[in-house]
Amino acid sequence: MTYRVVLLLILLCWHISPCAAAEDALQAVLDRLGISLPDQVSNRLPIASRLDQLRREPCDQTAIFDLGKGLEDAGYRREAATALVSFSEHCGGNEGALRRAANILLKLTDYGKTIDITNKIVELTPYNDNGYYLRARAYDGIKDYKHAIADYVTGIELFGDKDRISSNSYIRLSDAYAALQQYCEAMRPIEAWVAINPARNDTSQTRAILATLAQKGNCSSETSGRGETIAVSGAGKQINVAVQVNGTRGRFLLDTGATFVLVRRTFAASARLHVQDDGRIRLHTANGIGSAILGRADTVRLGTIEARNVAVAVQSDSDAAYGQGIDGLLGMSFLSRFDVRIDERAVMIRPRTATR
Repeated sequence: MTYRVVLLLILLCWHISPCAAAEDALQAVLDRLGISLPDQVSNRLPIASRLDQLRREPCDQTAIFDLGKGLEDAGYRREAATALVSFSEHCGGNEGALRRAANILLKLTDYGKTIDITNKIVELTPYNDNGYYLRARAYDGIKDYKHAIADYVTGIELFGDKDRISSNSYIRLSDAYAALQQYCEAMRPIEAWVAINPARNDTSQTRAILATLAQKGNCSSETSGRGETIAVSGAGKQINVAVQVNGTRGRFLLDTGATFVLVRRTFAASARLHVQDDGRIRLHTANGIGSAILGRADTVRLGTIEARNVAVAVQSDSDAAYGQGIDGLLGMSFLSRFDVRIDERAVMIRPRTATR
């Protein structure tokens, strides 16, 4: 009796059935997964056993994940991705299987297929950061940097604990801006990354990146002013400040937890902000997960300090739950350009030192 027949009889547990029936059953599983494998691959112990598990339990998540790994290890990565996607389609949508398939296809540089798959991930889990990050990687691959930027931003916004976030998203977002030769804008993600935890992230590497980008974009003139000190009335109190955006006066809440300067749509229209119609993002709001459109302000001014070319996010008036009489949030796309120190009595905002 050949090794192949013995293996099939043992793994498929059909000692009383013809071998042809076992082969038909195996082929049915392969057909459902949309893949074709040489006998020497499908008959390998780890792969054959997982195929048998999927014969008996077509939606066994452990079996499909193990099968995918087995196929990857055997050098059949595209087949692994195809099987994972087919599994998701036959089993009511499985974000984990699709995410593994997307990671495989990114390694194969099949960016078009990755975008198709990540669209499904985003549809299944619209409030999870990973689908947007993977889709941004694929957009990067086809040099569609505007869509990549929007997805990197959304991925960062939806990541729950910024203290635990990797620098990868910030660096890739910076690289996407740099690819568009928007070098000053490329500095902002790095500055935001540093601001999350200066003691950890203010390194020689981040300083070198910022210095290189500043030189390429001639960004030294992007900020001005001596500095501001804003009194704080008590611990936990909201800090309400007067801000001018493109010369239009408004009331803003100072918010170091907001990635962007956020504004209501009506205020954005009054301030004549530059808005990207294809720059829609998702972000955390007081009312849960909301949406916004990326844009840019020529100037944002707080007292004597001013920043130019400031990234903003524009929300519909109904989504913008900032409070009565509040036009927006003064977030890190402005604040990260300065040294910001907050204690129980005051917020001190100063120009960055030369070592930056």
